[in-house]
Order: sequence, then structure tokens, then C-alpha cells
Amino acid sequence: MRFTRFATAIGMAALVIAILSVPAFAGSGIEDILYEKGQITKDEWIKAKAAKEKEVAETTKSASSTMSNLLKGVELKATFYFDFTNNNGSSFTADALNKGLNEVSARNNRGLANGFHFTRTYLTLIKRFDEGHHFRLTLDQMVNNIGGGTSCAGNAAGSAGGNCHEAAPYGLSGYAGGDRNSTFVKYAYYNHVVTPGLEVRLGQHQTPWIEYEEHRWTYRYTGPIFVDQQNFQTSSDLGVSILGKVLDKRVDYHLALQSGEGYQNTQDGRGVAALGRLSVEPLKGVILSGFYHNERERNGVEGFNPQRLLGNVEVYAPETDRFKLSTQMVWADDGADVGKRNAPGDNAGPAINVPGTYNGSASNAPLETAAVLGARNGPSTGLPRFHQARGYGVWGYYRIPMLDEKVRLFARYYFMKPNKDTRAGDNQSIMFGLSYDYSKYLSVALDYTLLQQTVLGSDVDYAAGGRNVSTSSAANGGGPTCPTCGQFVNYNNQIFGVKILVAF
Repeated sequence: MRFTRFATAIGMAALVIAILSVPAFAGSGIEDILYEKGQITKDEWIKAKAAKEKEVAETTKSASSTMSNLLKGVELKATFYFDFTNNNGSSFTADALNKGLNEVSARNNRGLANGFHFTRTYLTLIKRFDEGHHFRLTLDQMVNNIGGGTSCAGNAAGSAGGNCHEAAPYGLSGYAGGDRNSTFVKYAYYNHVVTPGLEVRLGQHQTPWIEYEEHRWTYRYTGPIFVDQQNFQTSSDLGVSILGKVLDKRVDYHLALQSGEGYQNTQDGRGVAALGRLSVEPLKGVILSGFYHNERERNGVEGFNPQRLLGNVEVYAPETDRFKLSTQMVWADDGADVGKRNAPGDNAGPAINVPGTYNGSASNAPLETAAVLGARNGPSTGLPRFHQARGYGVWGYYRIPMLDEKVRLFARYYFMKPNKDTRAGDNQSIMFGLSYDYSKYLSVALDYTLLQQTVLGSDVDYAAGGRNVSTSSAANGGGPTCPTCGQFVNYNNQIFGVKILVAF
């Protein structure tokens, strides 16, 4: 019994020693254990130790190299547009008798349009490969115009405004509203360099014209360019392009097959748009450009086949970038039967798609009435709008030499007539300002815009002081008739803004 207790005590002591020894052995390498037991010499222990350290270093280096290769060519960029604006004019003054705008809407407009705003935020990830190819992903956050709702309902027939667009001309776009801070995938594409002067771009990517002009204009942060603001063309779409510069970069081309709906609209797939841009510089400092868009069908709407044509001439200082001056003419049509006058009693043709008053809702029936298609407050690329439309514009800037050439004077003018058969929808904009390019990361601009729009009156009864769009004199309470377009109402607005670009 005594020996049993003694043996048990010895066994327990051995177990404790073994347990206490585990961390020491676990923290030591096999070469340390062998050296301590005298099974290898000191020189052998040193060599084994050095080999192990080399193996660990190589493993660490390999992991580091893998991570380095993964991050090689990766660029992360962020761009922010924000502003302070003060607005006044027809959209902000209650005048139910002459403008169809009540005090509630006018007050709401003032609250949305005045003050500080984020208008656009872009986050871009680019991965460049050694062969010159690259992949790009850009997320686009915008603040939509009033009435946008939570699903950009302005793109649907019968909606009452809002079209997921930063600047459906003026209204309150780019400021605030129900669809605040919507985020879209603007770009997600792969760009493959086939040969110098020939690239293939596949995915959701730039349409041929808008980004090109934005790059030349450089004042995108003050607002969209003319053709973007008028929804003449969308800036990004799903499809495939070939593009490049040849003949010593004097010829710049971009040809595309894209869906046509644009990156903010649901892809329909029942029509494909063919688009192309050609820019030629015959003389250094003079660029002649042309753009064409043809789409046989969009969203399955019979007769809706958008066509766009644009011509542009730019003169610039090639060595110093001291000045640029660009002039432009555009033509647009959404099909032979879109937006035409209808014969009395003929309900087969479509209504004219033009803006109504900002608080209004014009009737959509009967169709011979010159009504607003979808009763929207601004245009949309998702539905027919243009009928033999014409427009023209000019922009330019000049760097002031005495002020380190970071200060520029800039100005822009454009006029757009969406429908040749009616004044309703006509837009005219004059903008001028002063900008300061503090660095490549920060630019500030002070600008002033005069904007005139012609819209249809509201459907308030004429006898009650409104502007009825009915074609019947009797329905107007004995008031005047307008068999083709309804009563016109001019909106005049003035916008003072401080615009800021932050990019890094």
C-alpha cells in the first residue's frame, strides 16, 4: 500500500512536470530540442536555425509579393460636387393666376433649392494591368429632383414628375426631393487595348459624346453639359464600343452598340442603339466633331425610334490652354408619330411630351388635347420627347494671365426647342462666372444663371383664373382656344451659385 501511494505520487509529479514542459517545448524548434539533448552539434544547430529563418522569410516575402501584385495598378478615386445656391424667379413665387404655381409649391421650391447641397458623388475603382488593359467600377450618388419618389417613378408612364436626373432642366433637380441620395453603378466595364489606336470596351460604359465634351469643357461640377441637361443623350449605357486615336492623335473616334435606355433606367432589350462620334483636328487648335445616334425601337413603344445628330466646332490654345471656345448645333427626333399634332377627334396619335407647370398635372385624355405625356415636370430619356427638335449652344473660358492662370472667366449659352410644332418645352439658359483652380484636388466657381422655360398651363378651369389646356372654347369658360398646344406659360428663374469640386 505504501509503495502504491509512493508510485502514485511519482506518477503525478511526472505528469505535472510534463504538463509544465509543454509550453517550453512548443515554443522551441525541433533543432533546439535536439541541441539541448546533445543529439546535434552547435554548428549543426546554427545551420538548422539559419535554414528555418530563411524559410520563414521566403514565406513572408511570397505573401507580401502576392499582396503587392494584387494591389499593383489599383487606383481608388473619389469626386464630390457640392454647392451653395440662392434662387429666385417664377418657380419660387406664388402666382396661381398667371403661372399656375400656388404658395405651398413655391415655398417648397424655395426650401429645396436654397442653401447647401451635395449634387453628385462618384467613387471609382480602377485596376490596370501590365498589358495596358484596365477594369473600371464607378458608383454614382445623386440627389434627384422633386417628386422623384423612392423608385425614380418619372421613368414610368403616368408618373407625376421626377426622372432620376440631376438636371431635368431646372425645376429643382440637383438639389433635393423624395429620392435623395440614390446610388447607381455608372460604370462597370473592361477596356482591352488591341493595338495603339484601337481599344475595345465592354460593359456599362461611356456613350460616345457626353464624357468627351465634359473633358473639354472642364466645368462639369457647375452642372451637366447642354445635351445632358436636356436629356438629348445619356452619359452611360450597357453595350460594347471600339474607340481610339489615330494619325498622330488628330483623329479621335468612338463607335458603340448600346441598349439605349441609359444607366439609370431598366434595360429593356427590345432595341439596340448605334452611336458614333468622330473628332478631327485638321489644324492644331481647331477640332471638328460630329455625333450620331440611331435606335430603331425603345421599350417596345411602337414608332419610338430615337435619332440624334450633333455638330461641334472647338477652337482652343493648344500650348497654353489659355482659352477654349466651342459652338454646337443639335437635332433630335423620337419617331414620325411622336409629339405631332393630332387631327380633331383623332385619338390614335400620342400626346405631346412637354413640361407642365411645376405644381400642375395636365390631363392626358382625350389624346387630341395637347397634354403632357406622363404629366411630368421635365423631360426623360425613357419616353418620347423630341419631335424634329433643334438646339444650339456655345461655351468658352479664358485664363487670366496676371492671376497665375488659375483664375478663369467662363460662360455658356444654349437654346433648345424640343418640338417644332409647339413653343411648350422651349428652354434657354445663360450662365457666366469666375472660377479658381486652387489645385488638382480643389476648384471653386461663382456663377450666375438666367433660365427661361416655356411650359403648358395647369388644367385649372379658365373661368376660375387658370390656364386650361382644353381645345374647346366652351370648356374654357369662353376663354381662348389652342387646338395644338394649350396655353403657354413662361417661367423665368435666376440662380446664383457657389460650386465646389473636390477630387482625389
